[in-house]
Amino acid sequence: MSTTRHSEIHALVQSFEDAFNAHDPVALGEHFAADSLWTNAVGRQVRGRDSVIALGKEVVPKLADAYARYRVVDVLDIRPDVVAVHVAQAPVDAGGAPAEGPGGSAVYVFALGDEGWRIVVGQNTIAAA
Repeated sequence: MSTTRHSEIHALVQSFEDAFNAHDPVALGEHFAADSLWTNAVGRQVRGRDSVIALGKEVVPKLADAYARYRVVDVLDIRPDVVAVHVAQAPVDAGGAPAEGPGGSAVYVFALGDEGWRIVVGQNTIAAA
């Protein structure tokens, strides 16, 4: 993977973390391609950016006190315009200090299209504390 692409992917994951911690379902949804596939940590699957945003609007109020740090664990370079990224998610408090609770493990497949890098497939899993 090129250094530039590596930096772009890390920046996207950071941006996704920022949107999660801001509890902003629209900003979260903007990370997804218009025709994407997302499965959240409790197994709900939705198709398309608009559905991701709608699910976020439903779920975000239930996560009002949830914050996380995202760490890129591995990047698989599939093609120059497609990468798979494994991300570990650790619970933190609103100030960023480690917090009790389960973490998460996510895999995002990013594809480069007209809108830039977007998640085309994502799966989030609750990880044991």
